[in-house]
Amino acid sequence: MSALKNLLDQLANDKEIADSIAFWKRIPPREGSYEPFPSELPRELSETLSRRGIARLYSHQAASYRAVRGGESLVVVTPTASGKTLCYNLPIMHHLLENPEARALYLFPTKALSQDQQAELNEVILGGKLKVKIFTYDGDTPRSIRVSARDTGRIIITNPDMLHTGILPNHPKWIKFLSNLRYVVIDEIHTYRGVFGSHMTNLIRRLRRIARFYGADPQFVCCSATIGNPKELTERVVERSVTLLDENGAPSGEKHFILYNPPLVDAVQGIRRGVVHEARRFATRFLGAGVKTIVFARSRIRTELIASYINSTFANIYNDNRRIRVEAYRGGYLPSERRAIERGLREGTVHGVVSTNALELGIDIGGLDAAILAGFPGSIASSWQQAGRSGRTTDLSVALLIASAAPVDQYLATHPEYFFGSSPESGWVDPNNLYILLDHLKCSAFELPFEEGEEFGEDTPTLLEHLEGSGVLRFSGGRWYWSDRSYPAEGVSLRSATAENVVIINTTSGKNEVIGEMDRVSAKELIFDGAVYIHRGAQYIVTKLDVENHKCLVQESDLNYYTDSIVKSDIKVLHVDEERSTSGFRALIGDVLVRREIAKFKKIRYHTHENIGYGEISLPEEEMHTRSVILLFSEETGAGIGFARVPAHLREEAIARIGTLVKNVAPIFLLCERSDLGVAERLKDPHTGVASLYIYDMYPGGTGLSEGFLDRAAEILRAAYDLLDACPCESGCPSCIGPGDGGTTADNVKTTVSALLGFLKA
Repeated sequence: MSALKNLLDQLANDKEIADSIAFWKRIPPREGSYEPFPSELPRELSETLSRRGIARLYSHQAASYRAVRGGESLVVVTPTASGKTLCYNLPIMHHLLENPEARALYLFPTKALSQDQQAELNEVILGGKLKVKIFTYDGDTPRSIRVSARDTGRIIITNPDMLHTGILPNHPKWIKFLSNLRYVVIDEIHTYRGVFGSHMTNLIRRLRRIARFYGADPQFVCCSATIGNPKELTERVVERSVTLLDENGAPSGEKHFILYNPPLVDAVQGIRRGVVHEARRFATRFLGAGVKTIVFARSRIRTELIASYINSTFANIYNDNRRIRVEAYRGGYLPSERRAIERGLREGTVHGVVSTNALELGIDIGGLDAAILAGFPGSIASSWQQAGRSGRTTDLSVALLIASAAPVDQYLATHPEYFFGSSPESGWVDPNNLYILLDHLKCSAFELPFEEGEEFGEDTPTLLEHLEGSGVLRFSGGRWYWSDRSYPAEGVSLRSATAENVVIINTTSGKNEVIGEMDRVSAKELIFDGAVYIHRGAQYIVTKLDVENHKCLVQESDLNYYTDSIVKSDIKVLHVDEERSTSGFRALIGDVLVRREIAKFKKIRYHTHENIGYGEISLPEEEMHTRSVILLFSEETGAGIGFARVPAHLREEAIARIGTLVKNVAPIFLLCERSDLGVAERLKDPHTGVASLYIYDMYPGGTGLSEGFLDRAAEILRAAYDLLDACPCESGCPSCIGPGDGGTTADNVKTTVSALLGFLKA
């Protein structure tokens, strides 16, 4: 594309910009590898593809077709926009055309992706010519359609939550579908990691158990973004051997990836230009040159601000804003609004979009030429996923990562080899986590009685006897039957958070118009009384947040500021179950109460982002009762002896950095995600009386991670020391204790933490 090429040349020759470019990587174009349609492909299917402009297959699509037709379960790992959907749609459609009774289940992590896949099948793949009934079955599906979906649907598209609470517990209504279930497609399988992934494995166990009951044994076809262990993760989730297909045959155009570190505006204090304004500056430059652009922001507020600033830059009533339309896109929008924005991007009526990571997954939004990442998204895998949203054809494309002031961003800006050289992060699951396994055993027993000797994960007989002892199961005639009045699936959240939403209602001039929704926890932080709520460029003032009745009343406003809450966290020990010595520490384990209090908010002026005042918030604390391990730096222990040698001004930071290191290492041993663990340090803890490090479950009630940590603390701490010792950085980096600021040997935090861990590794 000449417009983008000219723009890249301008950026390279613009001294102000060039001086702030930390690294500019050119990824050369690659030729596609093609194969003709398989000779046995039904004529109506090949003709449908030809009408859509598909005259041949990419090599990985052809390989996937052969593997699926040969009965293999597989995982396809290729970049964004490489035609992964055809990898499963083609062989499955072939089988369904050959076998009129066969059925397929498509699982997507979100409702938006489910809707997108139905549009893909109906409008693109099928072209309206193939007589295969396809239904999306989720919470938005009308009751009148649900009966038809169960009885006549050949492909059912849904999400794990609906499978968990709506389909499996009601499997007698799905006999025709489940008894003929031939294929299960799991897209975006890299999202099923940590606790969510552990739930997903147990959900698949339940699905396969019921399918076996009806005489079916489905084949699995999975797709994933690039992660470190796609085959291992997939095999853990579906619990069967899969073939890895990661040779990409799709062509790609030339791509430029630019790491940009905004210039300093105050060299003394190290303050740089803000990422919001820099994102606006580059986005308006790209869009003004006719380059279709997506901007990824790290919060809902930033998403709305950047979109608003871009639109105000182009505002002109005489030329219809230069005929450039830019939309914000985030969670909380109504489904109809999200669909309209997606459709506008595909059809070209929307030229730019500013999004949270909601558009990181593979929703079809057409061809975009530029992706701007307004801050590091938190992982290298996510960075490449977002960057891959541009360049969905063989044309030239660019991805621009703008570093924020966060230490991780600044580390990447000064160490680009880390970003471009590191392998994407791995995903882990632990389906036999006792807490999660027991929950799904209850759900499974409700669905079908357990036969004596039947296995469902580890140590099934013992766990069934435990559930019998707790009164929810009854053993009779060699079977365990569900004997409780409850509906267990309703009490088990796959995502380990209660889905309580607050509806946002516009009451301006007597209106009663629903304009959005937000989960309860976020609502308390973002739409408290007096907050400014920005929705698709329009500004509202919150008049009343009624958490108890799940609604928030707002009115249109034109204030010159937006708001941001100030959140304080605290942790309190409720009960200690056990105390033991482990790897140089005195360790406690028990119940804790994690409190998040939102007592004040800031008023921040538009554009200048200066703080112009504060306001009070009167809301109850958000509390989470969970489990925690507490590592004590007691004087008589190795930890305490080492801690006493740390300079006083570095002690609190040293504990915090050990917490960062543990959070980086522990997931490998506990088979979870970093986000599944919380860490808090206390220099003088009110409960223990000494410096302490809390490692706690980030889910209400706990999921067994704290107990697992205590059992494997020695291994984890030794691995933490080994990782730090082997890391080539001088003063800290994202791979170990987090970015450091150098300093003298005495003040180098990495040196200090290494010495302290040396007392613990024995």
